[in-house]
Amino acid sequence: MISVFFPHKRYSFVNESFLQCLPDNVINTIETNKTVLKLTKGQVLFHEGAIPMGVYIVKTGKVKKYATGLNGKEHIFHLVKENGILGHHNLLCDETYSHSAACLTDCCFFLIPKTIFLSIIKNNHNMLDRILQNISHEFGVFINSSRVMAQHNVRERTALSIIKLEKFFDNNRIKLSRKDHSSMVGTSIESLVRVLHDFKEEKIIEIKENVIMINDMEKIIRITNLI
Repeated sequence: MISVFFPHKRYSFVNESFLQCLPDNVINTIETNKTVLKLTKGQVLFHEGAIPMGVYIVKTGKVKKYATGLNGKEHIFHLVKENGILGHHNLLCDETYSHSAACLTDCCFFLIPKTIFLSIIKNNHNMLDRILQNISHEFGVFINSSRVMAQHNVRERTALSIIKLEKFFDNNRIKLSRKDHSSMVGTSIESLVRVLHDFKEEKIIEIKENVIMINDMEKIIRITNLI
């Protein structure tokens, strides 16, 4: 469990359930107009530069949001899990996607058409409030993570990534490929593996079959150099 003294909400990918406490008429509209999409691990939901046709609600699974640099390397800047929403940022500002989204696991999505989504938020303040809350939280996480990326070393960034992933995954079992984890930290796979090995030697974490489990959360928090 993360210490109450650590400002984890500033960095947490976990947001309130998008569908929580919505009125029955909104739920019925979504159910009536949704298209169900099922994708397997590794498939891309939408690509950077494409035109948004609607928004996606994650019913099952986990998704990475990433941007691709000129060298072709990914930078993962956010993760979304069950009952999260995707694609709304660029749809609301009528721009092409500024990033891509791909499945970390097998996923099931509800696609809500653009016209239906805009009609819902126009006529339902609860829905609009939830969207604004979601965007505001994600923006705050992005700003704080960008600051850490610029000012902290790889060991500190890796420690923070483990804290963020512990909140995102369940049962203290962080299952993320080394490629995706290094993309999230902003380092090479080799550098990430060295830091994880050091953490394991220091008895801070355990690694079994590429699953990371935390033994000493307080030490992880101290390593981040954020408190």
